[in-house]
Amino acid sequence: MKEIRSIKKEKNANGKTDRNKSVIITDDDIYYLLNNKNSLTKIVYERLISMFLNNELIPGQIFNRQQLADNLGVSVAPVLEAMVQLENDGFIESIPRKGTLVRSIRDQDIYERLYLRGALECAAARLYTGLPIQQNKEELLAYAEKIDGDELYSIAQMKNEVIFHASLVNLAGISILTREFLRASRIGMFSLANSANFFKEKKFQNHKELIINLSRAEPDDAEKIIRKHIWSGNPMFSQYNPVKNNSAEK
Repeated sequence: MKEIRSIKKEKNANGKTDRNKSVIITDDDIYYLLNNKNSLTKIVYERLISMFLNNELIPGQIFNRQQLADNLGVSVAPVLEAMVQLENDGFIESIPRKGTLVRSIRDQDIYERLYLRGALECAAARLYTGLPIQQNKEELLAYAEKIDGDELYSIAQMKNEVIFHASLVNLAGISILTREFLRASRIGMFSLANSANFFKEKKFQNHKELIINLSRAEPDDAEKIIRKHIWSGNPMFSQYNPVKNNSAEK
């Protein structure tokens, strides 16, 4: 499996680890982590993902494969192949007598994606807390300050937050954690950006404070810190909780 290039540990001429590599992952890092082959289908898939995340494709819109192929300058074949993965990932859905549509957003879908993301991130936090954070603290704090200065829940802020948290998860050194976190986060971001319910209550999350707390936390505390951070900024966790709701009904 390909290692993410931005945090690859390399030795210099003196045999010491080169710490000049950025710990913040890039778009290229994300592409190479999620795509093992540089095929035309994978390229089309990533282009379409960008269109979803930039709200160029919105819920309920007809997914016109021929028009998209023309816009992307490719044949229909790679678009059809990319659609299989897009449907598996939850971005589109096939409806009888209607065709393929950009998938409608449901509160349960958002909750489940956020919950999955939280579970992955809590597992990673137990591994990257302490020294890995301390070694990269200056760069992480600088990026955290950038996020904290973004307009709350703007597309830019949500993109930067995914990159920030994916960079933290990647410090755990387990590629599958980073890969699955990114997959859950990208569909989650698309869902949140198109959810009216989510934006009824905006809450600021202090990412600089998060880094400071994680830099000195033990694994058990780190898991609690990251869970509190994730839940505090996502009001849907308190608005929609199927376990709590089901218990209340009994």
